[in-house]
Amino acid sequence: MLIPIEKLKRLRDFINSKFGIFIEDFKLDSIYKRKFEKLMEKHGYTSFENFYNDIIFRKNSKLHDDFLNSITVNETYFFREEYQFKTLINYVLLELHSRKPSNLPINILSAPCSTGEEVYSIAIYIMEEGKIINERDIMLLGIDIDKDAIEKAKTGLYSERSVHKIPPHILNKYFRKVGKYYQVIDTLRQAVNFRVVNVLDRYAMKKLGKFDVIFSRNMLIYFDDHNKRETISIFYNILNPGGYLFLGHAEKIPSEIKLFKQIKIGDIFVYRKDE
Repeated sequence: MLIPIEKLKRLRDFINSKFGIFIEDFKLDSIYKRKFEKLMEKHGYTSFENFYNDIIFRKNSKLHDDFLNSITVNETYFFREEYQFKTLINYVLLELHSRKPSNLPINILSAPCSTGEEVYSIAIYIMEEGKIINERDIMLLGIDIDKDAIEKAKTGLYSERSVHKIPPHILNKYFRKVGKYYQVIDTLRQAVNFRVVNVLDRYAMKKLGKFDVIFSRNMLIYFDDHNKRETISIFYNILNPGGYLFLGHAEKIPSEIKLFKQIKIGDIFVYRKDE
């Protein structure tokens, strides 16, 4: 079934308002049009209106999950942009550890966490540093809107492509080979938590509690200006005073938003919430 462009735009508007993802016209009329037509065929829809209504009112949970998978990008791998993890370990965690009372945990959020590679990478770096984790609790939480991605993260089973940047001695220490895949060891899996959460759901984000560090890399590039500002505001509200926000190397907080102080650590910029 061919979907008229005006109906595609209506679905695009829903995606933007609900999930923060903005799809440009040329992508909508080519890439996403084919994706949605395949989804309709897969789930037996001949009417776009029924397809649309079942998505927005979540009448078909399997369709809704497949729909989310079609609009989110889950391509990632371990130790991606690892210079940021080094900055976390060599500067940020040391500073937080020296400043926070020893009876309080350091809370770290990955949002979105996709299939978990980022959260596990942070955990590995913390375990390899070894000192701070022996002196205080560190809580690691990954959230994503994609339920299938979260389930994969919890399972902790990855392809060779996902682990190709991990040094052999680290790979042997934290993974075991299962056929052609690599399974995260139980110690590492038990060190992290995962939840299905929409970062634009202000109430759900508030319920997660307060954090000292937020990693949100390569998400804002998919958002329009309104949803970028909304997301940055939500992150600000759930960060503790003096907390840090890490963005992707191609992302930055617009200069007119004065909530965070941009600071340079080594060769990278991070954002700090004033105390």
